Amino acid sequence: MRCTVSPSALSASLSLVSRAVSPRSTLPVLSNVLLETEVEGLRVTATNLDLTISALVAATVHEEGRVTVPARLLAEYVASLDEITCTMEVEERTQMLRISSGVQRTNLHGIDAVEFPPLPARETAPAFEVDAAALQQAITQTAVAASGDEQTPVLTGVLLHVEGSRLTLVATDRHRLAVKTLDAQVTIEGAVNGTVIVPARHLAELARAINPSRPTVGVAFSDARNQVFFTLRDMEISSRLIEGNYPNYAQVIPAHSTTTVVLPTALLLKSAKTAAVLARDASNPVRLRAGKGELELIAQAAEIGDHDAPLPARVEGEEVQVAFNARYLLDALQAIDGDDVELALNGPLQPAVVRAQGHEDYLCVIMPVRVP
Repeated sequence: MRCTVSPSALSASLSLVSRAVSPRSTLPVLSNVLLETEVEGLRVTATNLDLTISALVAATVHEEGRVTVPARLLAEYVASLDEITCTMEVEERTQMLRISSGVQRTNLHGIDAVEFPPLPARETAPAFEVDAAALQQAITQTAVAASGDEQTPVLTGVLLHVEGSRLTLVATDRHRLAVKTLDAQVTIEGAVNGTVIVPARHLAELARAINPSRPTVGVAFSDARNQVFFTLRDMEISSRLIEGNYPNYAQVIPAHSTTTVVLPTALLLKSAKTAAVLARDASNPVRLRAGKGELELIAQAAEIGDHDAPLPARVEGEEVQVAFNARYLLDALQAIDGDDVELALNGPLQPAVVRAQGHEDYLCVIMPVRVP
């Protein structure tokens, strides 16, 4: 293998691809990235067997070939280069990667590419395409609600439900539920209906990779339906799917509310951030008291102090006081894409709905905290 590539372009790709490297694998090759030449350039790939990230870097290919080298070492080295180009060449007998840049000459020990795990194969064409920016926002809005408890694997994932021309993303940790629907931003060829569960942390890597130069995301599946593939302009991210039955999330969403509160999103978010300074522990929730044209935020911590902030709001229905985990409330408010936020409350012990007023494409359901 021999090719010439831009260090800055290679560094940018390595920073994304290397996030799929397994930090604690007993297989040395899984700590490496696979470098292989193609007609279009140099492809860089990393995998931990559950997540695979591959990026194509523009390069002038002089001789075809492939090799694996330590991901972290290569990423740090390439990031240190300030020349316009560098030449990478592999000594086949020793699997040594030689990098030449300006007056610098560096040799890195590699592992034969035949030891790199076979990459998962996808269907020839994407099942559907999604506007990348819209999908990025949807992932950000929902993945935060996924569980971190590996004892319940299905809850560590985000449900992707396709029906007709609509894609719905759902995540829950049983304490909160986030639902986002994409409609006009989805292009589906043929009849594609069904659900899959994708690890939330893998979707977070997809969101990280999206930028204006990658305007659409193609979504495809393996023939065995145990892998999902997200294809961007110069990247592909594949993830093993989570097996299991996802909870019936629709039955958790309240159909009605006894109290509705509407106020500026920025105002409530700012006040909630301040209250969260005192309510940083799960045992110290943020209390919301709605009534008489205002929403009052109250935070109390016995060993720290207390906080009180009455905010002007439009309140309809019964007066109510309800308490929430401060982090859950903040996550919901930060996901709101609208000038005004609507809180649909159902007393101190029933789930509440947080959404942007007038927007039906996103909502977050939060379970209250029982307080004395």
